[in-house]
Amino acid sequence: MANNLQRAAFAFVGLFLFSFPVWALDNYKEFKRDHWDFEVGTQFFRSEANYPSSGGGSQNLPNGNHYQLIDVNLGTRYIPRQNWSVFAWGTVGSAESKDSIATRTNSTLSEGAVGFDFLMYNDLFQLVPEVIALMPFEKIDPASDAVMNSEGVFEVRSRLIAQKDFGSMRGYGWLGFNYRGDGRSFLMPWGVGAQLKMTRLRLGAELFGYQSVSDDTDKDSLLRTSYINGVNAGSMKFYGPNPSLMDTQVYATWLITRKWSVQANGGMTLMGSNTAAGFHVGGFIRYSFDMTEGYTEDVYEPVNSPVPNYRSNMYDSDMSSEKKVQQFKEETDDGIDQNIFKPRPTKKKPRVQDQELQQQLDDTEFQLELKSDKKKRRRR
Repeated sequence: MANNLQRAAFAFVGLFLFSFPVWALDNYKEFKRDHWDFEVGTQFFRSEANYPSSGGGSQNLPNGNHYQLIDVNLGTRYIPRQNWSVFAWGTVGSAESKDSIATRTNSTLSEGAVGFDFLMYNDLFQLVPEVIALMPFEKIDPASDAVMNSEGVFEVRSRLIAQKDFGSMRGYGWLGFNYRGDGRSFLMPWGVGAQLKMTRLRLGAELFGYQSVSDDTDKDSLLRTSYINGVNAGSMKFYGPNPSLMDTQVYATWLITRKWSVQANGGMTLMGSNTAAGFHVGGFIRYSFDMTEGYTEDVYEPVNSPVPNYRSNMYDSDMSSEKKVQQFKEETDDGIDQNIFKPRPTKKKPRVQDQELQQQLDDTEFQLELKSDKKKRRRR
């Protein structure tokens, strides 16, 4: 019994720590220069019903069949500038289908993806375009007996995210276009979400889905239907013709420290067509590395060594700042005659009082000369 408890505890911890959003990305984008995120997680999905092609409510799989999938993901996102980022992830998918005949399993490295996003508009709100190229590592082979753990086709996923931070609340939504190869229908993904932002906790809810905007080239193939019924226990989680889906998710993210955060999430499908109905739970653990922490500012620290010839003695480290200013003396011993730089002497301008006195003396002298001339004339 103790061993069973240990195994159950290990499975629970593993499910929580290795959990990851279904799309392996945050739907509300944050940009911080030289910020690097590393994530690891899983997403568990279980289905016992399908949404038929006519839409509406779900229909149970026959004979109590079920399908379940555990995706284990490793991902990273790097933000070299304040307005764009690059990211990548890889997924290991472990699928199981059970019908009245057999239980089938399949665990492989199912897909890998690379992408980028950038902040196109940042004023009243933010607009963030995103582009992802997804490459499958295992394609669907209708002649095989392997359970499907991915769509198995090359995809180019693109979307435009509109978001707004209101302080304690955040709102966001997106609309996009998914190209799928091998004759699959093109999809239009959409979604809306809201997030309550607290000091160390983020609580959010999302309504999202996708709609086929073109037709599969082999949507009426009997071989396709037979393969789904044979290896996937009738579940249309993957490979459904012209699928559409409406899904939900609620999540809680705990910011443990500045570097570590964990999330738990869960949701269930609401409606769709040609796809599986079910529920999903998961979460992730994230390590965030801020590369700006390595930046340092060079600060001058005086050393106990003679002052270089090209520096003034004001840099004596034993002096106070006031003494340094008072004892400043420019170094002029450079081999050039400094006399040529001395200002020339200028004639001092007489003061106003001296000018008036000089004028009076001149007038007196002039009058004396006049009197002397008059006397000389009388004697003659």
